[in-house]
Amino acid sequence: MDPTSHLRLSLGFVATVMNMLFGTDRGRKNLLSPGAIEILYTSYFSPVCMGDIAGMLGVTPSSATDLVNYLEREGFVRRVQDPDNRRVIRVVPAKKGELWLLETEEKIYGFLESRLSRLPPQERYLFASLCSQFTGVEDEMTFISEISAFKKDRESVKIPLITYKDGNLLRLEEVVDKRYETDPFPYSSKESSVMFEKRVPETVEGIQDEITAAAYDIMQRGLRDAGLLPVDDLIKETQPGDNGLEIGPGPGYYGLEWVKKTDGTTLTGLEISPAMIRLATNNAISYNLNDRVRYQEGNALMMPFEDNLFSLAFSNGSLHEWEDAGSVFLEIHRMLQPGGRVMVTDLKRDLSPEIFSFMQGSCSSEEIKKGFETSVRAAYRKEELEEILFKIPFSSSQVIAHPYGLVVLARK
Repeated sequence: MDPTSHLRLSLGFVATVMNMLFGTDRGRKNLLSPGAIEILYTSYFSPVCMGDIAGMLGVTPSSATDLVNYLEREGFVRRVQDPDNRRVIRVVPAKKGELWLLETEEKIYGFLESRLSRLPPQERYLFASLCSQFTGVEDEMTFISEISAFKKDRESVKIPLITYKDGNLLRLEEVVDKRYETDPFPYSSKESSVMFEKRVPETVEGIQDEITAAAYDIMQRGLRDAGLLPVDDLIKETQPGDNGLEIGPGPGYYGLEWVKKTDGTTLTGLEISPAMIRLATNNAISYNLNDRVRYQEGNALMMPFEDNLFSLAFSNGSLHEWEDAGSVFLEIHRMLQPGGRVMVTDLKRDLSPEIFSFMQGSCSSEEIKKGFETSVRAAYRKEELEEILFKIPFSSSQVIAHPYGLVVLARK
């Protein structure tokens, strides 16, 4: 049997098993339809509002409302007001919905563990890695972006299998055997093209006007609420009592979440935009952290701090705006204490079209969408950052690429 048909049988088996585990093989006897299950899972893992559900499912608003009404009536979800905008109604799982999801996941994980146990230990990691390459899914964000992209062009991936002979349709196995008899892999691979080959520097003055700053604040707050700020990764680089420097904090949520979740830490945020400093200062007050956090206006090319002052320096999403990244990294090195650590996360210029489309679609306004594209155009690629860091006297440094950005880790 050719490899593609072999894979088709295996995936058909997995799809059938998953339908059984979700209960969708029982038809009307099942309490939850596929659409209801998608609402329940989406609301469990990320905030979802009523206005998003119709687009998410590809149905009319009235059909989406009917599904939510059913889930609420059966006790699986609740409607709640968004605490930041009382006009927005969010859908969240009720206890019954959470229990259903967890019981279903017990069965799914049990199935996966039992099947993985058939493989030798070293092959389990290889299989998981190959599955990630096959699907393009490495984490929650890439899962969402790949699903979103596939929904848009689900009809474009088909191959011609409908064949007539003497007015009759040929059977599937006959057509498939013919397709693969000389070449088991006839599909031409479409390499993901680099969307923006040449780097185009963005503004070096940050977001200065109040209206755009407020829109950016809303977007960053949404990323925080969805758990999409890499705070947990930063905490892994943290030591108790760290004196932290954040370069380009914007409205401050990344650093504020870090301070809130760590013991004895203090934070200084260096920001070039007065509008952002005002927002960040107000946000620090709302976090009740203004005694551990301060913000200072300044340019990262000439930071107004003494040598060996900070034990940790970090930034999220501002690297592409640095006027001269090499000079900024030298400044960071100067201000770090011996043994001090660096973590810088940002976009990358060679995003896949699927990830780019998903991330841009998540932006809250047309102005922010345009700004996102200019930010991607201004971002670096892995090899470009490695060349910059090679010239900085860190005792160690590395650049890690993931599907939607880059991470710089370094130590003085």
